[in-house]
Amino acid sequence: MTVTISHNKPSIDENEEKAVAEVLKSKWIATGEKVKEFEKLISNYIGNHDSNAVAVSNGTTAIYLSLVALGVKPSDEVIMPTYVCSALLNAVNMLGAKPVITDVDYEDFNVSYNSLIEKINENTKAIIVPHLFGVPAEIHNLKELGIPIIEDCAQAIGSKIDSKSVGVFGKIAVFSFYATKMITTGQGGMVYSNDRSIIDNIRDYINFDCRTDYYPRFNFQMTDIQGALGIAQFGKLKDFLDKRKKIAETYQKICFQKGWDYQKPKSDIYLQNWYRFIIKGDTIFIQKLKTFLNDNEIKSIVPIERYELLHNYLKQSADDFENAELISQSTLSLPIYPDLVVDNLFEGILETLRRF
Repeated sequence: MTVTISHNKPSIDENEEKAVAEVLKSKWIATGEKVKEFEKLISNYIGNHDSNAVAVSNGTTAIYLSLVALGVKPSDEVIMPTYVCSALLNAVNMLGAKPVITDVDYEDFNVSYNSLIEKINENTKAIIVPHLFGVPAEIHNLKELGIPIIEDCAQAIGSKIDSKSVGVFGKIAVFSFYATKMITTGQGGMVYSNDRSIIDNIRDYINFDCRTDYYPRFNFQMTDIQGALGIAQFGKLKDFLDKRKKIAETYQKICFQKGWDYQKPKSDIYLQNWYRFIIKGDTIFIQKLKTFLNDNEIKSIVPIERYELLHNYLKQSADDFENAELISQSTLSLPIYPDLVVDNLFEGILETLRRF
């Protein structure tokens, strides 16, 4: 029987099963000690602090709460790239603020500085900077603009800039632990900030019940079931990173042999976590490769389809987003996740790529 190799899947074993079972047996399954422990682990990993992170229900919530913490109002503008998950757009619209969309750079797929500076005005109150697919963005020049930056690290835990973890460069950073992220809690997210008052404000916002004062608060909390799963996953992060790196290095060798291009950082100071390995080429080549892999029971995806580009959702002219338009029609994401090595599936992918 032929085994179909999925594009991505979480790496979960008896360690996670045991961790979750222990929480269920304890009967404390809402937010509790496991969530606090998970918060400390992430906070220490990102910025060597015990209490600079707060766990939330998902990555979209993390973005929304970050905007609230920065005091963004409905009349304010928030800048973000078009080539990104629609969660960013959803969070800004949920707040009632105005999303302002920029193009991206072709090499690393991250926000284009030249496109961004054209969109800044007196109403600009925040810039969301994704480290897309784990490739760190050039954030230092953006910080010089003096506008609060939300680092979108949803796909980037484990990535570094100048040996420092992504997430410490902006005013606030958000992380996601969705099922297919670097580590998972099923759903779930985290907000990190070097400014402790921001974390305290967000924690106050999501702790809605039994309060002596009142303003609209919302239950965007993580459960201890998720926290326990996150703790178990975090313990494997280094191993996950190592396995992904080895897979990526082999893909790079094949690309070199065949003359294929792929998404990469702009400098050696940017260390990516290999959340994705994305081939770049013309549309015909990409379609042929996708079909060939699929015919050989190997799933690949177009990472962000053209119709998903934020400017297309907002019915804005494609002429202002040339790089994003090109990338959306000329890229293919290959399978890259730890269980490819564990399940001895990776050699089959390599053999298929060599035959293409």
